[in-house]
Amino acid sequence: MNQLPVELVTLVCSFMKPRDVGHLRRTSKLYADIGRPFMFRQFHLMFTPQSFRRLKELASNPAWAPLVTSLYYEADTLPFFESFEDWEFHVFDPANFSGSELMPPLDPNSSERARRAYNRDLRKLRQRAHHQYSRPQLRAAYQKYLDYSKVQDKMREDEYHAGKIADAMVRLPNLGELVLSLMGGRSKKLANAYSDSLVIPNGDNSWTEPLGVPQMLSLLQGSARTPMKLKLLHGGVVDWRFFDQSDEVFQDLQKAVGNLQELSLQLSTGIEEGGYSPYGVEDLGVEIDACAEYLKNGRLLKFLSAAPNLRGLDLRFDWSNPNCPTDLKYVVGGHRWEFLADVTLSTFDSTAENLVGFCEKHAMTLQSLVLERIKLVEGSWSPTFQKMRRALHLKHVRICGDLEAFEYDENWSFTTMEAQHETSMSRAVQRYLLQGGDGPLLDLSDYEEETDLEAE
Repeated sequence: MNQLPVELVTLVCSFMKPRDVGHLRRTSKLYADIGRPFMFRQFHLMFTPQSFRRLKELASNPAWAPLVTSLYYEADTLPFFESFEDWEFHVFDPANFSGSELMPPLDPNSSERARRAYNRDLRKLRQRAHHQYSRPQLRAAYQKYLDYSKVQDKMREDEYHAGKIADAMVRLPNLGELVLSLMGGRSKKLANAYSDSLVIPNGDNSWTEPLGVPQMLSLLQGSARTPMKLKLLHGGVVDWRFFDQSDEVFQDLQKAVGNLQELSLQLSTGIEEGGYSPYGVEDLGVEIDACAEYLKNGRLLKFLSAAPNLRGLDLRFDWSNPNCPTDLKYVVGGHRWEFLADVTLSTFDSTAENLVGFCEKHAMTLQSLVLERIKLVEGSWSPTFQKMRRALHLKHVRICGDLEAFEYDENWSFTTMEAQHETSMSRAVQRYLLQGGDGPLLDLSDYEEETDLEAE
């Protein structure tokens, strides 16, 4: 094996997990040297004292700290339960797990048929046996849950350990990627950290802070106070009030993204007065109007325009009923990003003129465009697509969700961004934007019946 070219072994290591690289390094001194840079490329931080201690130890090691290029912060915490009975209802037993325990919240924009199906599944979930644990096992696990919750509350009181993150970042000279995961796919590592509490971490039920805001602030303010040049920022679900900061804090945020090339944010308006409610359908999207009014001040646009080197932008809001949380003009305005190539926009209001104008400003660089749940407050979709086609030369395009045009009473449903299949209407519009031909949506009656059948 030592006869393999160094370049080939290096390439193999680049695709291996750190644990596997560690095994390989123990086979020979040559492989130990080759695999060393791949051991700590990404540090996986969780919201536990043990994880923060490991981050401090890594950052304090002059040999290992320069190897870290990415910080993955999986910040989900244990849910809040009012009583033992409430906790027991949510106990997770792998032996009984069927996948329904992780039912996502119902989209308020769903059809009546989808709502009925969701409620049926929810009733079945509530009627089935959730676990096979004995009462002593449950009491011990509940005490673990209380202990973990108390520790997490203390960490929140310490400003979510923002100071510890900043101290570590100062000692990580090559850190260039920050990934925040909240209410996303939970890793085995996170599940194992809380497995003896028998419940699954999900979001952050702080009851005092908007979802994801203190975690995102800790990452970006820590970045702003170091020489690091942040190239990639992927945020999980973050409340829109992330932008509602003092001028001093907001300047830190702008400074942090000054060298950014790739940005992904999912901004939530699903907040109730007492905190985030991922299963309370009646509480979803209740901050849409407040968000829409606040973002008129241009804070989101100022944040994005502080990153002049953006190549990839993925910006999504969650709910769009009865209206979207903001208008495209308050997000991109008349700004042009010189290198912008990949764009995903989800759940926005816009005029046809502003949407086409954005495409025309980036016609020379834009290669991939994904649009989901866009509502035209002025204009119609057919001429809008025609103008977009004349302006753009795309390599990839995806049209998802509902497209509406208020003036012309248009409301056409495409598949969701997560759907595996596409309707004939989706294919027709996407094919037109890529290849040209006859303008789509001129006679949508050709697609309506087939679309309904495919959706079923």
